[in-house]
Amino acid sequence: MAKLLLRHVYKIYPGVGKAKKNAKGEQKKRSGDFVAVRDFNMEINDGEFIVFVGPSGCGKSTTLRMIAGLEEISGGELYIDDQLVNDVDAKDRDIAMVFQSYALYPHLTAYDNIAFGLKMRKVPVPKLNEQGEQVVAIDTKRVRRLTKNLGKLGKQSASLEKALAASRRALETAGEDEREQLEREIGYATDKQALLAKRIERAEADLAYYSTTPVPLVKYVHMSKDEIDTKVKWAAEILGIEELLDSRPSEMSGGQRQRIALGRAMVRGPKAFLLDEPLSNLDAKLRTAMRAEIVKLHNQLKTTFIYVTHDQIEAMTMGTRIVVMKLGVVQQIDTPTNLFDYPENKFVAGFIGTPQMNFFEVDIRREGDDLLVTLQDGQRVLLSLAELRTIEKKYLDGEMHRVWLGIRGENIQLDDQGVQATLTIKEVLGNTTQLFLHLGEGGDDFIVSVAERNALAPGDSVGIKLVERFVHLFDKETEQSIMSREYGNQ
Repeated sequence: MAKLLLRHVYKIYPGVGKAKKNAKGEQKKRSGDFVAVRDFNMEINDGEFIVFVGPSGCGKSTTLRMIAGLEEISGGELYIDDQLVNDVDAKDRDIAMVFQSYALYPHLTAYDNIAFGLKMRKVPVPKLNEQGEQVVAIDTKRVRRLTKNLGKLGKQSASLEKALAASRRALETAGEDEREQLEREIGYATDKQALLAKRIERAEADLAYYSTTPVPLVKYVHMSKDEIDTKVKWAAEILGIEELLDSRPSEMSGGQRQRIALGRAMVRGPKAFLLDEPLSNLDAKLRTAMRAEIVKLHNQLKTTFIYVTHDQIEAMTMGTRIVVMKLGVVQQIDTPTNLFDYPENKFVAGFIGTPQMNFFEVDIRREGDDLLVTLQDGQRVLLSLAELRTIEKKYLDGEMHRVWLGIRGENIQLDDQGVQATLTIKEVLGNTTQLFLHLGEGGDDFIVSVAERNALAPGDSVGIKLVERFVHLFDKETEQSIMSREYGNQ
């Protein structure tokens, strides 16, 4: 089990080239660096089930790979149990990863696939002298490793300083179109330089300590066959795959292969499990079953799980906390319920929930104890301020303000006296009916979910009413929520 801390973590992929001048001496636009993850900050508590969710390309898998040690961290610090692991090899981080592809050896049985990592792995045991006493001496291997790491950090610092100097010189003669990009790059590099200086300082302190201080020495040996057998059978019992241990992957279903991959990670007894979209290759029914199995496994092992998915239903049903990402930037970190009820911006509101939240571009103005909302087709509706969550005071100054109004389909009621819309499509799902409506001519469709069935047909006029307690308001420009989590306005 482990506690993880990510502080100002960046992942930047270098640009493909440098800016050059063309034949006329004009500065050509360069292909700049791509920032895959930007200023990621989070503390993950021991035993939590954290889910990273977001659309493709948002940086969730890249963040997971940086935690695993499969991607180098461009800037920032990653701690596992209060130990800085930026420069620790993946094999030494004591973390197990389950991939989207099961990555099983096709020629090995399930038993051998699960045991393979244990057979290759060496475990530390105390180094004893001829009298059977613990050897205490200068750890020369660690000193050499620290010296090598310090040299590597020194080269990184020198290279960064050289790149910074070049960017500052380029900034002096840069045109308007390049200045913003160069300033941004200088900012990233300056932050990275400060964090690198701290790492060098710590590395120098560690080298000074271990170069002069005798410590208990250890040696590394392979695990015995009996230990490996015990661990494999323990994992097989928990996962319910005892009867599959003599089978090969070609003889198994997708769900069974996924259990084997989980078992291979379990037997290592890692500090944390990292799962990168492990269910995306399964059919819908099996995904639902395996989702429950992974949650049960987490409850049994009480170990830190970090799970990556683009499926917000998986995120809502599995995570104790969810990290919503977009374009490499964390949008909100919160519990599933809070994300659903109190999204901090329009993106989170639209991403979390099925079907997604409806959005209307509206004008709002305070009128006494009510909020006058003017919809895009000119229709008006009064919402009681007492029933709405608290709105920022600057939007209640009596003037007209353009905002985004968001509300989920299940929080819109049918009301003949309400706002009039036109039915486009009706979907009967058995337990609910989804009505696709639009306001005015050419308006975008929005969804109303009702429990009862009805005789409405496409083209019919439908009256709707917004339930105030579930209305969300977002600033038109920033798309940030302008409402608190408390109710009532004065």
